[in-house]
Amino acid sequence: MQKNIIAIVGQNENDALAVAARDVMALMKPFGFDGHVVSLYDANWSAQFNDIVRAGIVFVWANAGVGARMYQEGKIVWDVAKIPFISVLADQPGMMPDNHHINSRYVANGYSFKDYFDLQRNFIKSPQMSFVVPHGLVPNPHRDKIPWSKRPRRMVFLKSGGDPEACRRGWQNFPALLRAVIEESIAEILRRPTGDINPIIFSILENSNINVSRQHDIYYSIIHEVDTYIRQYRSTLMTKALCRVPADIIGARWDHIDQSAARARFYPAINAGEVAALMAETQYVVNTTPNFSSGSHERVPNAFAAKACIITDNNDYTRSRFSGLPTYFGFDWTDPNWPDMIVERFEDQHAYDDELTPALEFGAEEFDGLKMMRALLEIAEVIRFGERTTHKLYSA
Repeated sequence: MQKNIIAIVGQNENDALAVAARDVMALMKPFGFDGHVVSLYDANWSAQFNDIVRAGIVFVWANAGVGARMYQEGKIVWDVAKIPFISVLADQPGMMPDNHHINSRYVANGYSFKDYFDLQRNFIKSPQMSFVVPHGLVPNPHRDKIPWSKRPRRMVFLKSGGDPEACRRGWQNFPALLRAVIEESIAEILRRPTGDINPIIFSILENSNINVSRQHDIYYSIIHEVDTYIRQYRSTLMTKALCRVPADIIGARWDHIDQSAARARFYPAINAGEVAALMAETQYVVNTTPNFSSGSHERVPNAFAAKACIITDNNDYTRSRFSGLPTYFGFDWTDPNWPDMIVERFEDQHAYDDELTPALEFGAEEFDGLKMMRALLEIAEVIRFGERTTHKLYSA
């Protein structure tokens, strides 16, 4: 039997998930595993999938849980076929809540950040098995093509944005009680550095004498609006700060920024397959971190892998793990002078050619994609073992 692994992808901006899945599965090739990406937007995906299954399959996985809820005659298809399926979940559960709660033995949740694993355990409480999985990346093959001091791009913000005020207008039809919770949550979050925002919202709900512990849809509506607003607000702050220097801002949805006097240059979004090469011709990669505290946004270790310096907001994890690296430049949103740091970095003439190795080596160890794939393989083994033990218990 062949040892095949399938990654399912759906619609994803700039092919980011498909590229990442293909690259990380290739790390298993020397161990006899063949990785395949199946896109649900390919008209022939079903035939492609079935051909691989017939050849022999070890497990299926998908970022964001795409494909986890496929049904056959009213039953989850993975339970019918007895194929382990692992949802690798890195986004706020309020974004795609159904993919975090599935009544299935063969579908497991693998959380990239313990913040969301804890939310699963304490609030979502799905009957599924859930795990924390390593965040896995791959080496950058372009990293040594251009020495740091000769790279043509000085500072790059690779990010698609959105207008936070348009987001705010979207919740004007919410009930007044929930609007008040959203506004109070946002105000409190913006007074703090980057971190997990779920405990803040739960606290505000409790102080407002609102209990949604059994009405998850209400909570997901709140967290979706708050999370989206905070991310758009902070990425907009970063873009405005970068307008003070000739940075490259690459991504969609920046029309709400006044670009008339900007020194920065705005470019359309690029395909994810081009990102590794772009980072390897960049001196400073700029990042804003989503609302979690227990890990790093992938853009940071990808910058390490490209031998680039990184400028980003801190959270608890990055502050403790990265602060000693000479090419990591972290800041807190609560520091009123953080925009000046952006300008200072751009104008600094120091060459970092001889100081890139610590971050490169740290990132390669901490974010080893092979660790992630082996973790998924172990979860698949647990899923199959669980079926065997269940059979023994019920037949005893």
